[in-house]
Amino acid sequence: MEILLGSGSRDGNNYLIMVLWSLPLVSEMAGGGKPFDMRPGGYSFEDAQVFLTVITDAGRDFYLNTQQRLDFFYPTLFAISIAIPLAYLVPRYWGWALAALAISAGVFDHLENSAVAVMLRVEPDALTEAMVSTASHWTLAKSISTTVASVTLLVVLCIKGIAWMKARKAQSG
Repeated sequence: MEILLGSGSRDGNNYLIMVLWSLPLVSEMAGGGKPFDMRPGGYSFEDAQVFLTVITDAGRDFYLNTQQRLDFFYPTLFAISIAIPLAYLVPRYWGWALAALAISAGVFDHLENSAVAVMLRVEPDALTEAMVSTASHWTLAKSISTTVASVTLLVVLCIKGIAWMKARKAQSG
């Protein structure tokens, strides 16, 4: 349980640092453009070209060397903090299947980060449709699996909480 609480806390702190500091800074250095990580529906070739054209050299460097380093830890911490409670709280096979979904979200996030790094390392005119399509697909896969895993854990916690309150009420009265 200590591992779960520790990883969940670090996951939350890491996420807050990115959402409140590094991602807004990337956006500011890209003339207000949304970083690739914050486009849950993916992005087109044209969207990526525009972003890579307007982001400053300092912004590109910050995205690669600060934001991407912060985001290196987040997917694994997310996967641990969602997968462990799902495996523990949901009976038998389903718990492990749902835990695998949370782990896949972490894997997709790492793959997205790698694909975004490739795009950030090339000039906008050297960007290819394949680069953008690959990164965008990983972004979409990450977004869907992260949402489903998070909502599933929330539903499981609500069900377990209601069952606990009913059992407590039955014991007291």
